[in-house]
Amino acid sequence: MSYKGDKWWVSPYNFIEDVRKTLGLPDKVEIHDVTLRDGEQTVGVVFNKDDKLAIAKMLSEIGVDRIEAGMPVISKEERDAIKSITRENLKSKIFVLSRLMQGDIDAAIDTEVDGIILEAPIGVPKLMQFEGWNLEYVKDLALKMIDYAKAHGIYTVFFGVDTTRTDPTTYFDFMRDISQSKVDSLTVVDTFGCITVEGMKYIVRQLKRITNKPIEVHTHNDFGLSTATTLAAVTEGSSVVHVAVNGIGERTGNAPLEEVVMGLKFLYGININMKFEKLYELSKEVEKRSGFKIALNKPVVGYTAFARESGISVAGWMKFNLGSEPVLPELVGNTHKVFIGKKSGRHSILYKLHELGYDTSKISEQTIKEILNEVKEKSEKEKRALSDEEFLSIVKKYIR
Repeated sequence: MSYKGDKWWVSPYNFIEDVRKTLGLPDKVEIHDVTLRDGEQTVGVVFNKDDKLAIAKMLSEIGVDRIEAGMPVISKEERDAIKSITRENLKSKIFVLSRLMQGDIDAAIDTEVDGIILEAPIGVPKLMQFEGWNLEYVKDLALKMIDYAKAHGIYTVFFGVDTTRTDPTTYFDFMRDISQSKVDSLTVVDTFGCITVEGMKYIVRQLKRITNKPIEVHTHNDFGLSTATTLAAVTEGSSVVHVAVNGIGERTGNAPLEEVVMGLKFLYGININMKFEKLYELSKEVEKRSGFKIALNKPVVGYTAFARESGISVAGWMKFNLGSEPVLPELVGNTHKVFIGKKSGRHSILYKLHELGYDTSKISEQTIKEILNEVKEKSEKEKRALSDEEFLSIVKKYIR
């Protein structure tokens, strides 16, 4: 993998040997999508059976390794939805969330899933919500539930809720005992999005010293760092990343699938089994079914992620696209867009005219100047860019 290709050009400093040798990148990174479980915890979002099945099929098609389909004990409809997914025999492995309760694990077994995310409160603030609980009690209960799940052939992931607010002096002793059980993998969970990149690296690095079992990472975006801390965990050897389409999730959301997979591939050169050209389509489907609108300028999948209005920007971009962006939009199924407004220049006008079917070779410079002046006046008056219809209404005054 190189820092540049026909459709991308990122920083060469990412691939300098002195930089690469500081990284502990795993040979493979698996994508564990939580859109249908943690993503549904977004305020106001409800996925019905049809929604869950449709999104799960798209996630599997795009190349997601594992899909966290929900929590079976929530309701009968939830169980039915999960069963409808497991019976599709998708390429993706299907997981569900289970608490430290035998009934939760039994419900997971009933839905015929491949694995469970075994949720256990371990952060100091989180434990204060559980009367009489401490780490020793959680450990004993977790070990019992791990044994129970493994006895029934379920792949079991230990998911320590609020990992990043645990007591550092006791956390690693606790995890050493958990790792010596039959558990399949361990998750660093930044439930409240409050760890730095450096702090995340430290936790993963220390865990790698006490266990050979896979380390997974699950982050939230309370400080806007979910993508950064997820990628940081991978640089220390985490081999499974938990993500959600469009970054949906409780409060400020989870690490966005589209940002994380693009970072893994193009910034760190990790080959992952992903149909990148389907990312925009997947984003729009989840946006439609969730009713949760993403920001227009959201990285990778935002409507204006590859758009520009500034005349200077358009002029340079028209000569060489990658001179004005790190990747081309077709890589992710998105498109270039040029908006016309106050900041436009003659190149913007020419581009938009060509886009709308005009033969620009037959239009004089004076006509372009007159159109541009009126565009700027109207944009300043309306305090926004103009729609194509508004632009055409101006153009038709000067061009028949």
